[in-house]
Amino acid sequence: HPPSGPPGPVMESQPSEGAEQGASDHEPELARMAKEAFDNQRYESCLSALNKLLDTRRRDPRVAHNRAVAQYMLSNLTLTDEFRKNLQAVNVQFDRESENGSGECNLCEKGVLLFNQALIHARLHQYSQATRILEELLKVSGALGENLSLQVSLLLIDIYICTYQLSKVSSHVESLENSMGTEGEGREEDKRYHMLHPLKARLHLLHKNVKACKKEVKSIASTAGNTPCAHYFKANVEYLRRNFKKALKVLSCAPHTPVATDAGECLASFYFNNLGCVHHQLGKYSLAAHYFKKAIEENDSALNAFPPLDRATPLSGRPLNVLGVNCRHVILYNLGLQQLFAGYTMAAFDSLLEVVQVFHSNPCLWLRLAEACIASDAKNLDDLSAAQRNRSPVIRMSFGMGLHHKLAVVPVQARIKEHFMYDTHPHSAAMPAPTLEFASVCLRNALFLLPPIPADPPAPSSEGKDGGPSGDVSVSALPGPPIQKEKINSLRNAVLVCLSCVYHALGDPVMALGYAQQLLSTPQLPGGLKFLGQLYAAEALILLDRAQEALQLLNPDSISDISVCPPMVPTPQPNDPTEDAKPSKAPSSESTYKPAKPMAVGMDKFPETVMVARAIMMFNLSSLYAVKKDFDRARKTLTQAVALFGKDAPPQAILLSAFIELSQGKASRALQILHRHQPFSTGDTKKTSYMVTR
Repeated sequence: HPPSGPPGPVMESQPSEGAEQGASDHEPELARMAKEAFDNQRYESCLSALNKLLDTRRRDPRVAHNRAVAQYMLSNLTLTDEFRKNLQAVNVQFDRESENGSGECNLCEKGVLLFNQALIHARLHQYSQATRILEELLKVSGALGENLSLQVSLLLIDIYICTYQLSKVSSHVESLENSMGTEGEGREEDKRYHMLHPLKARLHLLHKNVKACKKEVKSIASTAGNTPCAHYFKANVEYLRRNFKKALKVLSCAPHTPVATDAGECLASFYFNNLGCVHHQLGKYSLAAHYFKKAIEENDSALNAFPPLDRATPLSGRPLNVLGVNCRHVILYNLGLQQLFAGYTMAAFDSLLEVVQVFHSNPCLWLRLAEACIASDAKNLDDLSAAQRNRSPVIRMSFGMGLHHKLAVVPVQARIKEHFMYDTHPHSAAMPAPTLEFASVCLRNALFLLPPIPADPPAPSSEGKDGGPSGDVSVSALPGPPIQKEKINSLRNAVLVCLSCVYHALGDPVMALGYAQQLLSTPQLPGGLKFLGQLYAAEALILLDRAQEALQLLNPDSISDISVCPPMVPTPQPNDPTEDAKPSKAPSSESTYKPAKPMAVGMDKFPETVMVARAIMMFNLSSLYAVKKDFDRARKTLTQAVALFGKDAPPQAILLSAFIELSQGKASRALQILHRHQPFSTGDTKKTSYMVTR
């Protein structure tokens, strides 16, 4: 989208009257010539007239400000460092001039100066500084003049949209519309009203109000034609409607020039980024990663077309609109997610680690980085087990044939020494690496950035800070929208589950139990997360020799739901008329399409039905009985678990069956189970039992 503010700084209309004693008669003529030359982009003539004017009005801050603006425009907006220093010097002159005046009068006098400072902050994505200046100017907008007041409002609305302060956007847009008069032919022909269409379209997109957004997109197309802005708006509308094929068709017609535009955007980078987003929704994660890599290449090539920046003057050498064109870390975030979903864990870790250096206050990013570490560790274990699948760790070598075939066994002392050599060289958690130690650091950072669970729910009131009820709490998650209350709870639950899992793998049952109990104490916990919390807590209690407490958690009847997310209740958006009166359409193939499951988050090992979840719980219960040497109950529970598993019984069930037989002195039956490669079944003479290992 094109920024709503002017492309460059704004110039004062004229120097103040009587600012200098003994002013000559030709000063108004010089001021008029300077203004005319500036409007016609003849900056050398403008600067010449201002220099002559400055000779007689040396202490007039308005002339000094206009001269700084003319010099900046003459440099093609490349001397940003020098221009900012000049603005600060002029600001000091304004403060000296109005020491005896009121603060509001001083604010009105240097309104253009403050707006230019806010404009530079906005172009550099320094939104907090720009917002602070513009909100102060908006308080005295009536004294700023109609044109400057409009520019302040448009730029402030643009910043509110970029920072997802949607409630403020709605109020400011409504105020601007009211200031332009009632609806009618006169307002539709007003050029100022046409500036609101892109802002309102972006607002409706963030609210996911498709119908209202389509109306604004039509207005943009009718007034400005088929601009790149209109094309990308149309593609985004189809994206929200889940018409992904049509979104790809609209994107194919959108222009994507490889260079940065005057608005400070690289359309080619936007084009490939949008293609990646669409293919992500289609479940084609590897293809989406390819498009995100292309977007990063286009972003880098657009930056390389300009001279490199100097460390002494980092804001000089390139035009102002190019200084904020770099979207590398935003696209790299998208790329890291695709690599994680596609199973490229090491590449995902490298991408997300680079992003977290910029967006370090995003708890979702820390969770994704921890997931990359966990997935990388799990993949290493899978590769190790696959390499040793046909090789026992106990056997060193084999030799001989037939009756003379012999096996050389590794001594027990050597195996113990190898195990402790691994444990005595742990990875440092402070060093970024795809390890479980670093995953624990990432997860603790994510948990720290989330608000604590309130003891009492806040009382609802009228309007919230970011567009919702004031009782709702939101967490900043740039470069994306803020995380609202319901998603905060889901995110916290996911972090607690991962923390318990990681500390189990690190051999710290105390920490694992603490996070599992904290998870189980969460109100309205989804059934799938409750299932995991009970398993992790029970395992930690067993390791802490508290088997009786673990027995209470391994109740298979407590599992009635395995959903990992709370049900999402759609909330109607404001000014979004319902379409109940319209005839319902049959769902399209795209709206009912289910994308492929991510390959690196372990979802393939999570139970898909309640029956399998209960079987896993019973298997762990059987293991607990075996630990307590209650082998009759262990056999019975394992038999019931195997019956629920059917043909998909885990290999651990075979080992547990053989262990129970050996513990009861039935070595021949244990050999039969191993030769048959089947656990206990309901057809055995004595019934058995069930449980999941970590």
